[in-house]
Amino acid sequence: MAIIANFADDVLAQPVAVQLWVLWMIAAIFVVPGLLLRYESSRREGTVILASSIVLAVLMLLWYSQVGYTRIIALPHILIWPPLLGYLYLRRNNLASPARVRWLTTILVLTLVVSLAFDCTDVIRYILDAQARTRED
Repeated sequence: MAIIANFADDVLAQPVAVQLWVLWMIAAIFVVPGLLLRYESSRREGTVILASSIVLAVLMLLWYSQVGYTRIIALPHILIWPPLLGYLYLRRNNLASPARVRWLTTILVLTLVVSLAFDCTDVIRYILDAQARTRED
């Protein structure tokens, strides 16, 4: 539990915009699949999203315990989100109705795409910073 508290403390030390984004992402990756599970037509997708979110949460905490709250913390997102987005793309026709399912899935997909943009930027910056530090040594 200490690792979760430490992670929360590190997030709370960030600017308010980052705190709100993290809160939004947590809500999106856990609330949206919960809502999708309510509809027969999207139960499979809700299950896959929820399972991916649980795997991601575990990976994030394990990774955080190794690297701390650094830019490279974004790496688990890069490992989990693209396959999930590919799966949702392949299942897009199944999500054609009801409108609420389509709307919820769109919110989740947009959230993941924005997250990936930030995550890829963070990982690239981490690698470039590490290379610059290596050259200085």
